[in-house]
Amino acid sequence: MQAGMARSPVVVLGAGGRTGAACVSRLEELGKDVRAVVRDPAKYADTLGGKKGVEVVAGDVADVQSLRGALKGASGVIFAASGTGYWSAKGVDYQGVANVADVLKEQGGSQPVVLVSSCLVSPHNRWHPIRIMLNNFRWSLMDYKYKGEEVLRKSGLPYTVVRPGGLTDDPAGQAQLVVSQGDKSTGRVARADVAAVAVAALSDSAARGVTLELTSKPAEAAGGSPPPLAQQLKGLFAGLRADAA
Repeated sequence: MQAGMARSPVVVLGAGGRTGAACVSRLEELGKDVRAVVRDPAKYADTLGGKKGVEVVAGDVADVQSLRGALKGASGVIFAASGTGYWSAKGVDYQGVANVADVLKEQGGSQPVVLVSSCLVSPHNRWHPIRIMLNNFRWSLMDYKYKGEEVLRKSGLPYTVVRPGGLTDDPAGQAQLVVSQGDKSTGRVARADVAAVAVAALSDSAARGVTLELTSKPAEAAGGSPPPLAQQLKGLFAGLRADAA
């Protein structure tokens, strides 16, 4: 850990993935202390480890014991982990969320948790062709993502579920963000914008107990240059309805 690092960092689970890495970068931009959790820290020593205020630690959402150390003292948690193997969704996208929830409750359960999920996970979309494709891409991926959401919603933890559309690697703030609820949205959104929204949710009380879909409109479709990202994030969660108990 770097000298002077706070003892209450934001923990990013799945920091080795592109979305998780974007969350780490966003937190770094804002001057936050970050604990980036990856399976093999040596692999990311020159990337994540080179960022100011970032501690890279070993951890696996499928390994409860490793989570106890990785989550200890966290001020907030972003769950951006997702399985990579064909059969991995159950263990990561579902059981991994359950493991994180259990450990956080062991440790007091007061810190906000943001889960990065996906549009179209809801059962009412079961016959949507994109959902079917993604379920086949990794066995029952969307089914298990939804189960992971449900575990978090029922956990009693302060949470936000962010469901992005198709992910791109465009820079943040280049498009108009579109927030909706009801899981009827399709579209695309930059990972960097997803990261910005996930980080904003950690500190906004209006985001507690909320599930939202996040897509975007390119500048030309939005009628010109979008407002600055900071302006778009301000009040983003206001007026959204909380999930039913």
